[in-house]
Amino acid sequence: MSTSTRSPSVTVVLPTHDRPRLLAEAIASVRAQSCENWNLIVVDDASEPPASIPDDPRCALIRNVRSCGGAEAKNAGAFQARGDLLAFLDDDDLYAPTYLERAVAALAEDPELDVVFMGVAWFGERSEAGQRAYEQAMGALMSTLHPFSSPGGGALAFAPAELFRGLLRTVPMAFQRPVVRRSSFERIGPYQADILLWDCDWAIRAALHAKCALVTDGLYMQRASGQGFSSKSDRQREHLLSNALMKQRLLEGNLKADDRAAVRDALVELWFGAAWSSSQGGDQLRALEYLWNSARIRLEFGQLRLLVRILARAIGLVRG
Repeated sequence: MSTSTRSPSVTVVLPTHDRPRLLAEAIASVRAQSCENWNLIVVDDASEPPASIPDDPRCALIRNVRSCGGAEAKNAGAFQARGDLLAFLDDDDLYAPTYLERAVAALAEDPELDVVFMGVAWFGERSEAGQRAYEQAMGALMSTLHPFSSPGGGALAFAPAELFRGLLRTVPMAFQRPVVRRSSFERIGPYQADILLWDCDWAIRAALHAKCALVTDGLYMQRASGQGFSSKSDRQREHLLSNALMKQRLLEGNLKADDRAAVRDALVELWFGAAWSSSQGGDQLRALEYLWNSARIRLEFGQLRLLVRILARAIGLVRG
């Protein structure tokens, strides 16, 4: 299906920082789109030397004088956007040629749809492991959902409450790759820069406040070549605290009773799982900290059993 210039316009926001070669590849993938009605905003997050863009009237450049991070860079581009739809691309990733066409078609087929999330395919030297982990995460999430075809059949739609509950427990990469109506982005709200897992946080808020669907084909091409740092093991605690923060912040909002209960359940489960993992890894003090965080939300019998296990291990270490 061809997308004409009469279809909704798309603004692609592409943040970048010190990756000139990868940026050029990312921009080339946008310029190669089968959808013609797009414009690109590259947000240079204080690169040195400054980023450059092709001599193309569809491409614009915003430069931050100091680095603000990916979330704020995406927000800056979104605030400058004029397209009917917003899409996002990281500077080390690529779009498949039909990425925008498929997203535009899915949103055009269902006027009530706010967000379409886009399936991911991994490439690069570590792509096999990335793809395997992604498929496992997607399988775990989708097994809890009952998606249905959107009116035109181009995407899988979800009952908002069901998707919200699923994403509270896991946010696979596809659900971090949205194409969203600009008016809906303004309603859902910007990315929250003080939350490390800000892509996950936005997806959860989108499920809470908007009608969402998924294009399952792997059209967002995710690079796995060791260029990132947010998934390294030394950031495991930061990820945990960020995960807890975004859920705690949800509780501070105006939630329906069922949604509030679902967030509390997810927090109990998150802290309990972290306590179990820390105990297994030999860090009994941290396990106690995490277990207390779980129990103070809601006390459960399993927590008492784990407490006994942690204390027994701690005593054994002292005696040893």
